[in-house]
Amino acid sequence: MIKRLRKIKFRASGHAVVRSVSISAVAIALAVYAIVLHSASVVVLGAVILLVAAGAILQVGAAVRELHDEKEQTRRSAERAEHHYFKVLRRIVSAVEAREPYTRGRSKRIGFLARRIGEEMHLDRDTCRLLDLAGQVHDIGLLAVPEYILNKPSRLGHDEFRAVKKHADVAFRILEPLNFLSSVLPAIRYHHERMNGTGYPYGMSADAIPQTACIMAVADAYDAMTHDRPHRAALPPIEAINELRRCSPEGYDALCVKALGEVMHMRHLQAANDLSDSDEEASREVSVKGHSEPPGAGVPAGSASELAEAS
Repeated sequence: MIKRLRKIKFRASGHAVVRSVSISAVAIALAVYAIVLHSASVVVLGAVILLVAAGAILQVGAAVRELHDEKEQTRRSAERAEHHYFKVLRRIVSAVEAREPYTRGRSKRIGFLARRIGEEMHLDRDTCRLLDLAGQVHDIGLLAVPEYILNKPSRLGHDEFRAVKKHADVAFRILEPLNFLSSVLPAIRYHHERMNGTGYPYGMSADAIPQTACIMAVADAYDAMTHDRPHRAALPPIEAINELRRCSPEGYDALCVKALGEVMHMRHLQAANDLSDSDEEASREVSVKGHSEPPGAGVPAGSASELAEAS
């Protein structure tokens, strides 16, 4: 109904434009005719028509402005609808992931990591932001996979794996209506492709795989390896990165893996720096109080072992 009303309104505005242009053309023709014949009556008639044409031209301007405002309003309404749709999908993903401890928060972590890899690779800011959003919903297609398959503690059978392989295309179709994500939708569709052509769903290889998909693949694989799964325990971060390096460039894009290594290195340096700042603050407190504390006081319990495991 709303679309029909908008179509009627657009046609009415279009008719106003055509009518105004026609009147203006007639007025100009009469003015030329009057000049040629030197006829006063025709001049008067031409003047009247010119006045009408002037009013019509003003009407044209108003109609054009109305069309522009209508277009802008429609665009804004479409954007609001798209972002609302995205928020609903993101909440669905979060709710589904929250059911199992090993998937809780997974998509948000992957989105964050994909953005940081993109920044390390000097992609433009908008692409990095969209990679973050895409990562948050990239696995929504898993809703089409039976839960017993996703939680199976043993190796998947042929038919079960074939069902899983469909989820990237399903996610793409679910998210395809979102125009604001269009530039990074290939990252969702192809993030299970591998550089040597052994991935899915299309068996693409090397340069045929979009860069954003390569980034998402590395972020997805790293998060999967560093968190517990039903069939295996998590790997320490350094082991996961080494495994990705071992599988590059045959499986994963080497530049993306290198960028991930830099991102994780900087995160650990920041953690070490924060820890150092904590030590300095503790030392200052000791000097103010006028007594000494044993070495390591002020260091949070477990921090050293966590850094050693992550470095």
